[in-house]
Formats: sequence, C-alpha cells, structure tokens
Amino acid sequence: MTGKVIEVPVKDGEAVSEGDLLLVIESMKMENEIFADQDGTIARILVEDGQNVSEDDPIIEFAEG
Repeated sequence: MTGKVIEVPVKDGEAVSEGDLLLVIESMKMENEIFADQDGTIARILVEDGQNVSEDDPIIEFAEG
C-alpha cells in the first residue's frame, strides 16, 4: 500500500520516547499515525511532507547506542 506523508512533527537529532508520534501518512483517504516503538534519538528523517511512500520504504533512522 502507498501513502503520502502529511506531517513530520519530529526533527533530526530529537530524542523520542516509545509511543511518541513520528509522522502521519494519508492512505486511502485515512490518516495513519506512526509512533516510535522504542526510546532513542532520531539520526535522520528520510521523508518530507508531501512525499509518497510505500509499505517497505525506510522513513526514519535512529542513532545507534
């Protein structure tokens, strides 16, 4: 399934906790919220608002450690 990124409320270098909102994707006229499944620091955001993404596309890299 594909979708369009409509919101990325986090930034590179930001610390997040499990359950924090990472991004919102619109697919089939529904908004799907993607939440962090772990505590960590965002190393790099690989998508931007308006970008189309597919199911297996990488969207965020977490820093190691």
